[in-house]
Amino acid sequence: MPADALIGLAALVAAIFFFAGRRQRARQYPLPDRSPLDAGDLLEDRLGWLARLSPAQRERFGEQVQRFLREKRFVGCGGLEVTDEMRLLVAGMASLLVLRPGAEPFPQLREVLLYPGPFLVPVTEPDEFGLVPDEPDERIGESWQGDRVILSWPDVEAGLDGDEVNVVVHEFAHQLDDDNGAGDGAPRLADYGEWSEVMQTEFERLRRHRRPRVLDPYGAESPAEFFGVVSEAFFQRGPELARHHARLYALLRDYYGFETA
Repeated sequence: MPADALIGLAALVAAIFFFAGRRQRARQYPLPDRSPLDAGDLLEDRLGWLARLSPAQRERFGEQVQRFLREKRFVGCGGLEVTDEMRLLVAGMASLLVLRPGAEPFPQLREVLLYPGPFLVPVTEPDEFGLVPDEPDERIGESWQGDRVILSWPDVEAGLDGDEVNVVVHEFAHQLDDDNGAGDGAPRLADYGEWSEVMQTEFERLRRHRRPRVLDPYGAESPAEFFGVVSEAFFQRGPELARHHARLYALLRDYYGFETA
C-alpha cells in the first residue's frame, strides 16, 4: 500500500474516534475509493471491547491506531495478500493494549508479518534432555524482541470471533514485556511491588494445577508466557478471570485501563 494512502487511512481512523466513535458518525468518513471498507463500522463490529471505553479512551484509541498504521509495516507471507481490513483489525486489537496514559504504541516494533495459516519455525533451543529437535515447530504467532511480530491470519480472526486464544493479544503482550529489556513478565509502567507479588502467586498456582479453569497451561512455561496467557484471558474470558482470579483480573484491569468483565 503506498505510504500516502496508508497515512490517509491512519488519519481517517483518528478522525472517526475523535468524534466519540459512534457508528452513525463513522459512516460519514468512508475509506478512500480504492477500499470498500468503512473503518468505523469495521472496528465497532469486530472489536467488542470498544463499547467499554470512555470517550477519552476512544480518542486515545484512535490516536494509537493512527500511529500504528503510520509507523508499522505490514508484510504478506506465504502468498497472502494483506488487505486494508487486515491492517486495520491488527492495528485496532494491538492498540487496545496501549490505552493507558503515557504508553507508546510498541516503539521497537517495525513490521508485522501475516501468514495464511500456521507456519514452521526451526527449533534452536535444547529440550529438557539437552537435545535440539530436527523437526521445526508449527506456530500461530511469534514476537521477536525489538522489531517483528508474526501472525497466522486465520488465528487472528478466530480471536476476534471469541476464541479463547487471541494471538494478537499474546504476541503484542510479549512486545510490551520486551520493551523494558527484560522479557520477564513485568512490562514497563507496571507497579512492580504489587505486580510481582500477584503474578508470582498466580504463576505458581498455574504450575501446580494440571487442569486450570481459566488460564492456558502454556502460561506455566515461563513468566513471559504467563503474561501473554493472562493477557489473553483478560480480553477473551474477562468474567471468568474476574471470578476465579480476582486479584489477577484487577491487576490487568488497572494496567490495561478498562473492564472486560
